[in-house]
Amino acid sequence: MISEQFIINKRHAPFNERYLIRLDKTINLALSYHLRTMAVVLALRFPDYHDIGDTVISTPDMSTGVFSRFIEALNARIEAYQHRLLKIGQRIYPCQVTYAWTREYGEQGKPHYHVALFVNNDTFRNLGRYAIEGNNLGSFIEEAWCSALKIEDVHENRKLVHFTKNGLYYINRNAIEFNGVYQALSFRLSYFAKERSKYYSRQDRSFGCSQPRRLNRH
Repeated sequence: MISEQFIINKRHAPFNERYLIRLDKTINLALSYHLRTMAVVLALRFPDYHDIGDTVISTPDMSTGVFSRFIEALNARIEAYQHRLLKIGQRIYPCQVTYAWTREYGEQGKPHYHVALFVNNDTFRNLGRYAIEGNNLGSFIEEAWCSALKIEDVHENRKLVHFTKNGLYYINRNAIEFNGVYQALSFRLSYFAKERSKYYSRQDRSFGCSQPRRLNRH
């Protein structure tokens, strides 16, 4: 059963009730890791590498497990970033990436992912200047998705990651505005649980989210 503060956008009904419950639990899982959490809502797309005039220089790997590879690559980049900060004497904070995703299919049958990533707001305050590749969360996400697809040219394929409008949410359990932010985020994420545009099969899941794990501390 979802919590009272989880607000649903009824425009997207009907919903998969099990997915709604898991979305609610994912937000709370992220908050159990980090009191101050930043949520990033984005979309991950696959390249049209069969198109005439396509500039992708290598065949992307869109096989099962691509999202798991994405999370592994993102965690590796965040860990490397924190090691670089340690070397120059800067303080770092534990950063457990928590996530929820749903896979949908467009009119032409091409899949894409809608994703919510949750990170420690003490580690990342925003996406950074990701248009300029560098040490920022936006760039790490773009690099990780290209890594998951096994595409080498990140600059050429940055457009495969779409950071949605007003896609950052700052949730602090101790803040006065906590309930309001939680409700706004849950309202946005309820879209992930809509039944339309989903194909259910044993081979490919339509939804996934983080499972509880012990937080790595530095």
